[in-house]
Amino acid sequence: MTPFSQISMVKSQQIYTTFVNGKVITKQAYDLYQQRFIESPLYTELYNNLEHFIQLYLHIGFTLNFNVEGEFFYISRSEVEEDADTNATKIQAMLLIIARYWVDKGFDLDDLTTPVLGLGRTALEEIAEQTIYDDIRQALGIETWEKAINYLADRNFLYPCGDKHYVLSSAGMYFLNLHVEKYSEDQ
Repeated sequence: MTPFSQISMVKSQQIYTTFVNGKVITKQAYDLYQQRFIESPLYTELYNNLEHFIQLYLHIGFTLNFNVEGEFFYISRSEVEEDADTNATKIQAMLLIIARYWVDKGFDLDDLTTPVLGLGRTALEEIAEQTIYDDIRQALGIETWEKAINYLADRNFLYPCGDKHYVLSSAGMYFLNLHVEKYSEDQ
């Protein structure tokens, strides 16, 4: 086990703050200024000191979860399962709306992870105009489409890559692919 003195206190605090604000930590984050994906120093810190952070979060009542396929970390606590389920439902429903819109337009889902393509202003406006999508948003208790997109971005499932332009993170894409696989199995 890595001694506490060898772990960056600043990064450890940033990791904790990120998690308790309901965010995931992805391997790559979109840097708006460099206009490209960059390696996340918080992910690297977690990955390089995994056993330390697993034990740390266990000691403070959380489970550190590592999703290998989606390349992201998140924490959970059994006492807040209902809140987590509500958040997961909102996240998954919004991602599925985006995916359904995207596929209906004839685009490849992988394009949502490409900054040059991604989810732009026109797509967001067209999604907002569809009654069925709007009904789902309202049923989720999200006031506006802007707040829905911010909800995903605030949790690192989407990254802004321009004005009213977003790209899916690896965590967002993981959940989309998971649901596509489930749907394909059911058919």
